[in-house]
Amino acid sequence: MEGGRQVISPETARGDRKRGTGWTVRRRIATAWLHDRAQFADGKLPRECPICGHIGIMIGVGHPPRWDARCAQCGSRERHRLLWLWVTEGGGNRLAGKRILHFAPEKALRRALRGNPGYETADLLQRGVTHQVDITRLPMASETYDVVIANHVLEHIDADRLAMRELFRVLKPGGIALLTAPINPTRQETYENPAITDPVARAAHFNAPDHRRYYGLDFAQRLGEAGFRTETFRLPQDQEVRFSLLPMEWLYVATRPG
Repeated sequence: MEGGRQVISPETARGDRKRGTGWTVRRRIATAWLHDRAQFADGKLPRECPICGHIGIMIGVGHPPRWDARCAQCGSRERHRLLWLWVTEGGGNRLAGKRILHFAPEKALRRALRGNPGYETADLLQRGVTHQVDITRLPMASETYDVVIANHVLEHIDADRLAMRELFRVLKPGGIALLTAPINPTRQETYENPAITDPVARAAHFNAPDHRRYYGLDFAQRLGEAGFRTETFRLPQDQEVRFSLLPMEWLYVATRPG
């Protein structure tokens, strides 16, 4: 212990799978150590993944890397763990038995949801999905799904308002869209400029070369214009540390009124 915290290094990580020492965990920690040793320099607090049960080291991801962002066991990132904490809040599973359409499905969430017989996936380019579709022109009938999931998808879409209307359309009355997006909470209005198309310029303006905008706090207003009633979900700060969540990210729970 140092200063009241437990210090974990790649050399001293040990225990059973729950404590994060399976082969996958050891391989990922070793890879993270080789690619970015600085993230281990001051030791690491053990974190908890609500998706796979891993307790221990989390590693950096991204360019530049966000330290303690990726679960070393299931590979989940902050937004995936946040969504799953909403799903399992109170000890149940809000998605059990629901018909779900998951856009740009991430591996960690896909594994967690694949046992649900009503689970379907969708993407324009990703292979192996149930539906290879354009989110702005969905072929599904109206009022088909109980839940749609789209993590960090809408900032990539030119016509994001059209995509929001499509998500609303395919949901049943009372259905829920679970959405996250990069938000600049210091700005009320979304920053976008369709004339900016160069990837380098997009990265400078919108924080990534394939982003079309940087959302402001009016993201919920855009969802409201599509017909949604929107609430946000986040945890107290000590729980953000426990589950290694981003302190400036929250989940939008957008309901189609029944």
